[in-house]
Amino acid sequence: MAPSTPRLLMISSTHQAPRFSGPLLMGSFKIPKNCFILWLAIMGRLSTLDKPWLHHIGGSCILCQDGVPETHDHLFFSCSFSRRCFTNYPTADPTSMAPPGLATWYSMGVIQMVNAAYRSLLASIVYHIWQERNARRFQQRSRPPSIVGRLVVEEIRQRIISVHLRHSVCSLGLYRLWKIPWPVEGFSI
Repeated sequence: MAPSTPRLLMISSTHQAPRFSGPLLMGSFKIPKNCFILWLAIMGRLSTLDKPWLHHIGGSCILCQDGVPETHDHLFFSCSFSRRCFTNYPTADPTSMAPPGLATWYSMGVIQMVNAAYRSLLASIVYHIWQERNARRFQQRSRPPSIVGRLVVEEIRQRIISVHLRHSVCSLGLYRLWKIPWPVEGFSI
């Protein structure tokens, strides 16, 4: 006896992979390799040691070496190594980069531009932490958190420079936030 249509739909819907869509993986500042690793991390598909087929390796975090099990949440959010990497980034507070006319910045879209750069920053952080984890696990190479943090900052700066931006207050704010020299003669920060 063939199953009814509603039952077939229910079975197929339970076997579909969850879909993640949204602005987190989009934008002019995105770096494809970083977005792919971020997407895998969001979906819980990176091969962290909490997976059942990897229990024989040993499940503690190789980055912080605190004996804490290596999970996605620990690796990217609670690991002391990852937290120390975060100290090198520009502040997300728009008032720290704004001239006296903060309302002008909001109306001209500076906040959206900064948010696009921070979405790229998140993807870059996840990518570089994952790369450092793999280098330690498989190649016995390690770098201090300050170096990993500087790699992330430099990657974002290079991406901002490579994207053609209009010469505007938005662009000026973004360059100022990331401490990138303004490339236009006669227009100062």
